[in-house]
Amino acid sequence: MWVARAEDGFLFGGLTGNYVDTLRAVPMLLESSDPRVRERLLPDTYDDPEEERQWRQHATPELERLFMSRCQLVRRDLAAMQQEPEAESFLLRIADGHVSAWLSSLNAARLALFALNDLTAEHMERDGSARVGSKQQEALLRIHFLAEVQGALLDDLDLVEPRDDATPPGA
Repeated sequence: MWVARAEDGFLFGGLTGNYVDTLRAVPMLLESSDPRVRERLLPDTYDDPEEERQWRQHATPELERLFMSRCQLVRRDLAAMQQEPEAESFLLRIADGHVSAWLSSLNAARLALFALNDLTAEHMERDGSARVGSKQQEALLRIHFLAEVQGALLDDLDLVEPRDDATPPGA
């Protein structure tokens, strides 16, 4: 994978099938009705049951709408993904105006993968993947990939390099 800063956003290229599958799963993870995901994305905020009930009644619907609006932006960007010419990889453009939605969605997807795969903080340590099964190893790889994408969007990884060919074909 390569990342380039374009005039109006970011370009992610060299995205293989596994990377594309991971990115396409982001909206589905946010929309999951699995109780582990819901609990992780919308944790309890109050110790008092009545205060918690009121919070859930008033805040949860708005938070869920916010998740869904971010999902829509991410879905649109994913739908516009293009196959790179003469390659088996894909190119994804993320406009500057969509970065916040992507950052939030990627973080939520990482939390959902963590919860769905019964991972612990120990699994996230450097040698943590040595103590897990293949399903959890795959989840860890996906979590780390999504973190790389987040890091590139935050401009704090060495992955971001200016490219002369930062305009996708047909643009």
